[in-house]
Order: sequence, then structure tokens, then C-alpha cells
Amino acid sequence: MSLPPLAEDRRSRRFADGYDRVFAEVERTFLGPIRTRLVGQLTGRVAEIGAGTGANVRHYAAADHVTLVEPFPAMRTHLQRRLDGRQGGIPMEAVDGRAEALPFEDGSLDAVVSTLVLCSVADVERALAEVSRVLAPGGVFAYLEHSRGRGVKRLVQTAITPLTIRYAGGCRHDRDLATAIAGLGAARVEEVRVPSPLQVRLLPEWPLIAGRATGLAQPADH
Repeated sequence: MSLPPLAEDRRSRRFADGYDRVFAEVERTFLGPIRTRLVGQLTGRVAEIGAGTGANVRHYAAADHVTLVEPFPAMRTHLQRRLDGRQGGIPMEAVDGRAEALPFEDGSLDAVVSTLVLCSVADVERALAEVSRVLAPGGVFAYLEHSRGRGVKRLVQTAITPLTIRYAGGCRHDRDLATAIAGLGAARVEEVRVPSPLQVRLLPEWPLIAGRATGLAQPADH
């Protein structure tokens, strides 16, 4: 099954250009510490899907090599600039690619990272099947995603999704990513604590889910 082509228009380029500036404070005070707990201890060969402008780059501390997969040229430009500004550290490279068709051999990775990206992929099920395919036995899937809520929150998420698709890089607030990730059938899931102050719980991105899953079931056609 072919994937729909990616369309990078003026809105998506503006979103990429302003991403780091808009989220600087929330990264410093809220998301940054979660990213450190999530990816800081990952070892071996690591790939990150939908790496965006590289918010996770400074949080990797133990990996042997990190490949940052990003399909949008505007995002990848900012990501490459971030990598070019580094002095030493873990070897990292930015590559073009999509979560639904990862450029890696079967079972070749020790960890795959997905942070705030499954909301915007074209096919969640296919992307997660790719995660399972490329992970070596015992490999880790580290994730931080926002998922569909309940009650009034779900109504709000459904209402704003057409706007966020258009103006926020294809982001969908109406996806039940918690159920999708649970469907991977991981043998073990280590939850990563996400603080829940009131100002965060009121955001349309709540609930946030984070964890490290190991022992993923292989895709049916693997």
C-alpha cells in the first residue's frame, strides 16, 4: 500500500520555523525533564522517528549512534543546524524518511524513539508495525505521545483537530494512541512519569503517555 505524498506548504514551513521559539519555555520547564528520563539511558544503535527540529538531541547520553529520521525538509533543516552546532558527543545523523517506511534492516536497532509524532503520521498502525520490524529482540520502544481524552476533553480535541491538521504540522488530537501503543503487545512496559499539574491537564494535548516498551510482537506478515 502506497503512502499519501507529503505536502510541505507555507503553513508547515512557518510551523517548523517557529517551533523551537514557541516551545522553548515548555521544553525547559516541563518536556525537557521527561525527555531526559525517557531517552537518556538508551544504549546501542538508536533511531528516532519524526525527529522534528531535534528536541531530543541534547538528552541522549548513552547511545552508540543515533539516526534522526525526519520527512519534512523544513524541519530537517533546523535539525541539521542543531547537529552542526554540537561539539563532540554521541555520533548522530539526520536522514530523510517516514515512520511508515523506516530505512533500516529488520531487527537492526536497539531502540526506537517516538516523541509527539504519532499524532501526525499518515498511518499509525503501519508506523508501529515498522517500529516492531526494525527492533532487535529485546529492543526498546521509547514513546511520549498525547492521546485522546474522555468526555468534554474528547469533544474539544475533535473540534480543534481540523485546525491543528492545517496549522500544526498535521497534528491530530483525536487519535487514541494509548490503545494503539498497547496493541503492540509488548512483553514489558516501564512507564515514565509525566507530571500532571492543572495547567497541563487543561491542555488539549492531555492525556500524555510515556514509557519504554520491550519485547514487542512482530508484525503479522514479518
